[in-house]
Amino acid sequence: SPHFPFLLPPFARKIMADASKVVGAVDKTYSDIQTVKTRMTGVTGQLNQLKVAVATALPTDGGKGSSLNVAFVRQQLAKAKEDLAKFREAVRDAAEKGDTGGGVAGGGGMRKNMKDDKTRTLYERLGGDLNIETAVEMLYNKSLQDSRVRSFFEKNQRKMMNIRKRMYQFMSGFFGGPALYDMANLKPAHYHMNVTDYHFDVMLDLFAKALTELGVHPDAIKDVAAATGKIRKDITTGCTVRMELAKKNMEKGKDGLFKRLGGQEGIVVFIDRLYDLIAVDNRMKSKFVGKDIKKMKEGQYVYMTELLGGPKVYKGTDIAEIHKGVGLTDYEFDCFLGNMEKAMTGLGMEDETVDEVIISSEEIRAALLGRATGIAAHAKVVDGKCVLERLGGDMNVEAIVEMMYGGFRGDPRVKYFYEFSKEKLEGWKLKMTQFLVGAFGGAITYEDSKLRLAHYKYNITDYHFDAFIENFFVSCELMESDTAAVQDAAEVLGHVRKDITSGCTVRLEVARKRVESAGTDGLFEAVGGEDGLKLFMDKLYQHICTDARIQHYFSGSKLDAVKSTQGQYLSVIFGAPISYTGRPLDRVHAVMSISDFEFDCFLEHAQSALRDVGADTNSIDEAIVIMETARRDVLINRKPHDVRKTQEAASAKTVYERLGGDSGISNFVEQMYEKATADVRTKSFFEKNKAKVSVHKKQLVAFLTKLFGGPSSYELSDVRAAHYTLNLSDYHFDCLLDIFSDVFKEMGVKPKDLQDAIQALQPIRADVTTGYTVRMEMARKNVEKGKDQLFKRLGGSDGISSLMDALYKIALVDNRIKDLLLRDPERIKNGQAVYITEMLGGPKQYKGREIAAIHKDLGINDYDFDCYMGDLNRAMMGAGHPESLIDEVLVALEPIRADVLGHSRDAMDGVVMKDGQCLLDRFGGDQNVEATVENMFDRCVEDPRVRFHFERAKAKQRQIRRKFCNYLTGCFGGQVTYDIAELRPAHYNGNITDYHFDAMVDLFKTACFHMGVEQVAMYDAVILLNRSRADITTGCAVRMELAKKKNQLEGADQLFQRLGGLDGVMAMIDRLYECVERDKRINMFFEGAKLQSIKRQQTDYIIATLGGPADYRGRTLEDIHLVLQMNDYHLDCFMQNMGRALRDVGAEQDAVDEATVVLEQLRKQILFHHYKNSR
Repeated sequence: SPHFPFLLPPFARKIMADASKVVGAVDKTYSDIQTVKTRMTGVTGQLNQLKVAVATALPTDGGKGSSLNVAFVRQQLAKAKEDLAKFREAVRDAAEKGDTGGGVAGGGGMRKNMKDDKTRTLYERLGGDLNIETAVEMLYNKSLQDSRVRSFFEKNQRKMMNIRKRMYQFMSGFFGGPALYDMANLKPAHYHMNVTDYHFDVMLDLFAKALTELGVHPDAIKDVAAATGKIRKDITTGCTVRMELAKKNMEKGKDGLFKRLGGQEGIVVFIDRLYDLIAVDNRMKSKFVGKDIKKMKEGQYVYMTELLGGPKVYKGTDIAEIHKGVGLTDYEFDCFLGNMEKAMTGLGMEDETVDEVIISSEEIRAALLGRATGIAAHAKVVDGKCVLERLGGDMNVEAIVEMMYGGFRGDPRVKYFYEFSKEKLEGWKLKMTQFLVGAFGGAITYEDSKLRLAHYKYNITDYHFDAFIENFFVSCELMESDTAAVQDAAEVLGHVRKDITSGCTVRLEVARKRVESAGTDGLFEAVGGEDGLKLFMDKLYQHICTDARIQHYFSGSKLDAVKSTQGQYLSVIFGAPISYTGRPLDRVHAVMSISDFEFDCFLEHAQSALRDVGADTNSIDEAIVIMETARRDVLINRKPHDVRKTQEAASAKTVYERLGGDSGISNFVEQMYEKATADVRTKSFFEKNKAKVSVHKKQLVAFLTKLFGGPSSYELSDVRAAHYTLNLSDYHFDCLLDIFSDVFKEMGVKPKDLQDAIQALQPIRADVTTGYTVRMEMARKNVEKGKDQLFKRLGGSDGISSLMDALYKIALVDNRIKDLLLRDPERIKNGQAVYITEMLGGPKQYKGREIAAIHKDLGINDYDFDCYMGDLNRAMMGAGHPESLIDEVLVALEPIRADVLGHSRDAMDGVVMKDGQCLLDRFGGDQNVEATVENMFDRCVEDPRVRFHFERAKAKQRQIRRKFCNYLTGCFGGQVTYDIAELRPAHYNGNITDYHFDAMVDLFKTACFHMGVEQVAMYDAVILLNRSRADITTGCAVRMELAKKKNQLEGADQLFQRLGGLDGVMAMIDRLYECVERDKRINMFFEGAKLQSIKRQQTDYIIATLGGPADYRGRTLEDIHLVLQMNDYHLDCFMQNMGRALRDVGAEQDAVDEATVVLEQLRKQILFHHYKNSR
């Protein structure tokens, strides 16, 4: 009820409060709203006019309506939509003004704050059918008003409507909506138009502006630009190729062109025809009103004669001076060129001649339009500063280039072009820096006219150029350059695209057209037919097998089969009269991890091999064009490249360097030891004599130096052995991480460096805690069988009494805790003996006070309790009790800790409650927890690290999500609806390791970030999640450790024999292959000509691993799996099939578990390169 708001639920009260804020904001911006209303009235008026026009055109009862000008209505509707977009922008401005309490800030910030779901298609992110159609209408209206591209869009209404319709249909399908346009038509439709990269960039800019006005999210607009850039070559190739061929012809001399035009007489005829066309061209004739046309034509006869290769006889005024003040734009010049083309075509001139004339005429565009020439002419000046100054000067540009080159070496799209010696790369860096400095408005020390010649011979495509631009953008972002200056710099660089890519574009297009017109039969013969192809393959494989960059893709026993199949495929695409009988190319490469870099290396060797067999240049170009068409199928697993991550990694210092090197690490260890020995949670582990402390410190310095990327001989494999016998739990490990964090903060370490250091420490958690985890779990399981057997194994009441005597002899001389016992040691000892006897399964005879009440005011902490338990450990060892029994006693007595200390060691009140708010409230309440879990689970089913564990039926997935939500809600301080005691049993039989747990935490943090959870709340939530780590991972850790110990004690061959020896394992492998060949998740790894070879080698390896005869002599697992696109998910599926095969052939469950554990230990070797590439 609005009269009793306190009766409303919290979320409803929040909505009312938010509504009140909105009302207040509207009140504050009353004048802005009045302006908006005025604009809206104008839009309404336009729509009413359209309504009247349509109503007039519709037939009345028994009559006919007037004709409806559909084109006019659509044009007006588009204009109305633009005004509506402006209206919406005004509303945003007013709202933002209310939020900030300041001036109207524009809609850009609002759009950045909007949510953009990148999991949806671009079609959906742009707003679907209506928004795309509106954007096309707006684009056309803008194009008709932009002199740079206007000439391409001035058509009759019917033609315009048809073009708009096709553009909308194209965009619909291209952006992921209904496919209404045949993409094969795109290139032919634009091939004979003079659309350059300059025009394409203008259209991209206008389209981005239209989308911005429609309120599309900036990230979606950015992705639209990236996606649309992929069709650049389809739009511009025709013009590029014609112009380049014309340019190359003219480089031989223009006198040939002059002759083909018919000499001076031919040029007179051409000029006369040109002016006849201009006289009836409504777009241009106004520029010639009142002019002496005869005199103009006479001047142009002479000028064009010289321009087109005739005698140099022009003595008139400079062309730029003549046109000064005329106010010509690109539009008029494009119309002039269009009329020139019509005139020459009408006179029957060849296409090549027309192209050469247009190219020659293009040279005078800048002079006629009064523009400066050269690349630097495009550099914008803002507030008196050129682009170079706005980017921070020469030094900043040099730093940007340095970062770009670091990115290039790790970017598979362009890496191939930068695989050269350090000296050569340094020379290239210098030239690029010089070019950029000059292009951005600085001193010109590198002529941009050299660019075309320097890059012409390389196969650099628009794809590569776009990768270059993306690296430039990211480098500028990392340098924190001014955003507007970076955009202007990128626009300048866009003008050299043609100079960089034209060589490749022309060669490949000419070769493509030859193939299209003549077929590939000629190519097959050009390389020598069947014998030539065989020789070509031999030469190709000679090159490949000695190239360290790609030779690992062509090694192993299956090489001959691969070569044979590949030779057959190349023979077919080169025109051989045979059929390809192998698997489809995309299927063959679906399991392989191949990037553009490896494919480019392969093409390089293909070119060399073709030259070796005597193929001519044209044939080589044709062959490369044909092989290039296979790139998409070969790179079926190509993933988006993270440029930012690569550049950061290339320029980043190691954690060791960022922490200050040797001195920084040593200083850290000193401070960390001081804190650890003062912290009651960890003090017992660090209290040693001075000699031991000194040794430990040196070892820790060496360990951290190695872990953080510094020079150290410390073997990380020693960590587990060094900590195995210590009672270090996940709790202690987290305590140590807290101490590490505190010390780093006190040392002034930057947050990012601190985060990286802690992240580097997480993977060693299992090595540090596994020993304790396994011992305690085994002891716990024994205790669960009944404590009476524990009581008996200790010797009954007499044995426990003797144990207590031995304990007190040690404790009463232990300076750490003796003061707690000296008040009345005999009475305390006797009371503890009765209580402990009962705790360990003896008679229930304890009649004393509650343990918590006894210890309430004694101030006992974790350190004191750990010391007491340590003394008990020593007493039992002195009495000759086995380690397993000692562990069981410690497990049985651990529950006393909470009563003795007066709180649970795992109590997280300080984390859950902060500033009077529980974590649940700080997290955003139940609904935000639920939304975060949904987001996290969506990521889990896609993430290869944990995907296997989440592939369940939808009902099961919903159940797991609900339980996880309930668990988090209770942990975060809300209503407890999940019994935490169920956590361990629920996960005990799952093979969940610390690796999987860390992946889950990582995905949880990503989900929190996406949902806008504040950082402190997220950090506290992660701390709580880590408290459940042992419950989640213990089952797997125990099974793996027991299997390892069993192999060590009984020998590896015991498992082999339990599985049935050679016959049993062979039967299991046969069954395994039946399973994997039917498993669609992984069967692509087990097919093709190499299947029998794989099975044979895998059989030998598995037999040896399970304890059988060691006959395996193949490559290492790392080398075998180097080229495969295999991840954790695939291996998890394989292991699942392995377990199924073992059970199907009758193996006992404990043998299945042990075999699974043994094979699981190979994961790091199998996925070595996957993990390396995923960092």
